Amino acid sequence: MDDTNSKPRMTGGTRDRLSGLCVLFLPKNSRTEYFASFMASGREHYAWRIHVVCPRHTNGFWSGRLGAETTFSAVPDFARPQPLEDDAEAVKKLDGYIARCERTNGLSAGRIVLAGERDIGRGFSRHAYHWFQNNIARAVLADTTQPSWVLRRIFGFARDVLDSVKPDLVVAGEWAEPLCFAFLMAAREAGISCAVNRRSKIWSGRCYWSNEPLMYNHRARDAVAEKRRVGAEVSERARAHLEAFRSNPKTLGYVRKNWAQSERRRWFGRHVDLIRLFGAQIKSAVAGGTGQRPKPALQLFVEHYRRAWLKWRQKRFFCRLSANDLQDLRYVYLAFHKDPEQALNYQASFWVNQHNTAALLSGALPAGYKLLVREHRLNAGRRPNEFYKELLRLPQLVLIDAYDNQFKYIANADLIVTDNGSTGWEGLVLGRHVITLADNFYAPADLDHRVREPEHLAREIVAMLDRPPVQDAAAHDRALGWLIDAEWQTTSQIEEGGSARAFDLLAEVLPSKHHSSRIPLSA
Repeated sequence: MDDTNSKPRMTGGTRDRLSGLCVLFLPKNSRTEYFASFMASGREHYAWRIHVVCPRHTNGFWSGRLGAETTFSAVPDFARPQPLEDDAEAVKKLDGYIARCERTNGLSAGRIVLAGERDIGRGFSRHAYHWFQNNIARAVLADTTQPSWVLRRIFGFARDVLDSVKPDLVVAGEWAEPLCFAFLMAAREAGISCAVNRRSKIWSGRCYWSNEPLMYNHRARDAVAEKRRVGAEVSERARAHLEAFRSNPKTLGYVRKNWAQSERRRWFGRHVDLIRLFGAQIKSAVAGGTGQRPKPALQLFVEHYRRAWLKWRQKRFFCRLSANDLQDLRYVYLAFHKDPEQALNYQASFWVNQHNTAALLSGALPAGYKLLVREHRLNAGRRPNEFYKELLRLPQLVLIDAYDNQFKYIANADLIVTDNGSTGWEGLVLGRHVITLADNFYAPADLDHRVREPEHLAREIVAMLDRPPVQDAAAHDRALGWLIDAEWQTTSQIEEGGSARAFDLLAEVLPSKHHSSRIPLSA
């Protein structure tokens, strides 16, 4: 189905699933305009009643975009103790509620602490990067019982909001951030539908809806399975997409945009942002400081200059290799994620310590091979020197400059290993061996080699390197083409947040009927 700029139409299936819903919305800062357009269109065309969970100072923006009838819950300061914490019976009741959420989701609340390694889980990754210290981070490093108390406050807030609002649907841009994570677990325990909107990592400028906790495009997965079953033809669009990438590999559009914006921000612009943060801190203090606190401007000021110094000072740890050098080198390639990486922590919790992943691979290298580890450019200047020094003590490990062109390393690699990164997809398109260590968005193509047990990694590496990376080029491209086609068919243009297509795709991931029977949240 082609995209359309038309206003949302009241088609039968979409109308049945979406009309008259009470929607609880968890904003995502990086995609504000998309969600503002989408939610406003839902209010206008489907009579949505919208409740936004956000910092109090953003209420004006959302009421201006979504209408004066929009209701709000202000995100509190989770570093502050809550009154119920002096009531042993109330704490016991809340702990029982959290335990029910864990059982319903088959997931422990400790995963939220891990996903929140910037603050609530700072103890997991303090050695791996420099990051500002907010009140929660200081508290959890000083007292290891504090993460449990912060979790109680987050779950108590989510429970109370859901109990008060009684939404039919919870909408978010991610589940990985701790507050969104808790809302997901709480909503699923209550039988409330949840939907997340994510950018496509195959098609630039497109997005999809998912009702799966891991946030992958399950409708594309199902579409690939059907195409495989019937032996479907691959479209010319997909063939052209493959050919364009192979002839001129490029990073996804939104990633390039983020990098460009970061690099364009000069001294003046960054300091204007810091001045605004100082103002926000003063405003928060004058208002009594009861809500979510702004980022610490003074620490970010120091971080700005420390990062510039470290980027210059740490150049000595990295190297750049030419394409000719790489053609004559036998190597396994590993690309680091941005650290801290909420999506990695959320989706692939066993592999969040990227130093350990590199060490495991170094210990699994066949004779004569090197391990090339490329740093993520958004990590540049954010790690302690000792992190790189320890990496460079690993046998046969070479650190690659984050700003060097990654595609020459992918195209010449004997083997690419990734947890769930897009490097694996790029490697498959360029015809390389790919081992993945976690679920990923390109798994439906069934071309990566998934290793689930670390103890088998060395054996699998040796076995893969003993055979060609692509044994049947036509079958390989057909599998890639099926996934490319399926992704296009199950996504919509990001610029058309309020289009009919966006609402049709949301409706397709929701139950056919909404009803009011739920597990009582206050039980």
